[in-house]
Amino acid sequence: MKLIIIISFAMLLLSFSCNGTKRDGEQTLEKKDTTMNVSTDSSRNITFAHYLDRTKIYEPVLIGKINHEEGSFTQGLYYYKGYLYESTGLRGESSLRKLDTATGKVLKRISVAPEHFAEGMTILNNKIYQLTWLSNLCFVYDLESFNMVGSFNYNGEGWGLTNFNSLLVMSDGSNVLKFINPDDFQIVRQVSVYDGNTPVENLNELEMINGELFANIWTEDRIVRIDPITGNVIGYLDFSFLRKFIINENVDVFNGIAYNPEKDVYYVTGKYWLYIFIIKLQKKTK
Repeated sequence: MKLIIIISFAMLLLSFSCNGTKRDGEQTLEKKDTTMNVSTDSSRNITFAHYLDRTKIYEPVLIGKINHEEGSFTQGLYYYKGYLYESTGLRGESSLRKLDTATGKVLKRISVAPEHFAEGMTILNNKIYQLTWLSNLCFVYDLESFNMVGSFNYNGEGWGLTNFNSLLVMSDGSNVLKFINPDDFQIVRQVSVYDGNTPVENLNELEMINGELFANIWTEDRIVRIDPITGNVIGYLDFSFLRKFIINENVDVFNGIAYNPEKDVYYVTGKYWLYIFIIKLQKKTK
């Protein structure tokens, strides 16, 4: 009898030790979300050969640039099937655009109602989702026609938007990432982003790339690489070297990340920047 009690007590202790601890209010993703597909949209389920080695430090290398229409206050950027899609902001100037990846030419454009300040966008299941900053609205468009097919309400501010498996991932300017059901825009779970014990605030434009979440940090010329399962920071990418190419006086912050998986290249830009830069990542040497 004593032996049974001792064994039961030991198993109970083991159960508690395996649960671990996490910060107050933080929810981590379940095991089923650890797959590396960008989304459940079959056109994006690509077998990538370009996973970054998380034990290495990477640095961006400029390999080209394309024109970026002057006056583009970039809030979101996304690559899909050979084209770039862009959401631009400011009240009365917000828009949704489709761009040629070779020239930067705007191929299609619609304006957002002037009372709204558009923010981040992403594409999932042949629909475009576009946030607004303070209107508490996400607009949903048909991918081909750009016709609006719906909208959702949400609480708080809208900043960046991307997708992970079948969920949308949204930032609101804090260090919290919200994982959202695209069918009803309800929060499924959320995770807080930390670099060690320090919260990483002002997360802005988002892009899911080969199982990592890349995020612009508002007012900074760097991108933070985030583990979407834990919220832990993997590393940073410094893009301050691009400033020498931006000579217009009204230039604003670095913002906009898109990834072409077929060519393994990244597109980055900023608000009022005159170029979209094409980037490769390479392992940093000593």
